[in-house]
Amino acid sequence: MKSIIINVDDLGFSHAVNQAVIDLAEKKRIQATSFMSLGEIHQNEVQALKNHHIDIGLHFDLTGLAGVGSLKDVLLKAYLRKFNRSELEVIIHQQFDHFENKIGNIPSFIDGHQHVHQFPQVRQTLLACIEQRYNQKIPLRNTQTYQTDLKAKIIYFLGGSALKQELIKQQWPHNPSFAGIYGFNTGLDGLKGLWESWLENAPNNSVIMCHPAQIDPNWTDEIYAARCIEYEWLLSDEFLELWNKYHCHAQSWKNLAL
Repeated sequence: MKSIIINVDDLGFSHAVNQAVIDLAEKKRIQATSFMSLGEIHQNEVQALKNHHIDIGLHFDLTGLAGVGSLKDVLLKAYLRKFNRSELEVIIHQQFDHFENKIGNIPSFIDGHQHVHQFPQVRQTLLACIEQRYNQKIPLRNTQTYQTDLKAKIIYFLGGSALKQELIKQQWPHNPSFAGIYGFNTGLDGLKGLWESWLENAPNNSVIMCHPAQIDPNWTDEIYAARCIEYEWLLSDEFLELWNKYHCHAQSWKNLAL
């Protein structure tokens, strides 16, 4: 039996995402969700998630609701060391403030929207702010992947290796491996094949990210179709069969080993 965290990203991005997370939590298909704290969530939604005992972490954001810039812009600015540390600290603490005000407690873990938490300057400042604010090492998402495809390797190359080295050096809790990366351009059958590979090959204590949303005719985004397919898949009996086939066991961030 191997322990797995299935982590829904983008909580707070829309009502359609929030409702998908609550439904999947109720049906015990997920173990954690990452909250974009600049987004919207109602207190009844927060309470529902707490009632279902899933971990809620901070989905630290620069490229989405935070509006600092596009992924390309933020990536270039980070690698050219053009961020002002004081400005970064303000952004980080603002998102922690919103998280605590809306969720009612500190994050169970921290990751990044489009993995910005691992970029140069950002990772160093984020780690320092966590210890300064909370006087503890809150678990961070490590993006070292066991997937073999190019996109997964590129994501890890863009700061993931350096972040992992720092996490190990500081004895900072983190997941040892990561999956859930694809092009958001596959149908239900294709997604089934991906998940079979991810669950079959997952090392113990892996995190698998996903981005489900319920169908909502009043909302859309650039990966809306993929979100709806993911939601359908995670609710399916076939998903549950694969979970059991590969002897997966639900893990929580707080119990995650280094």
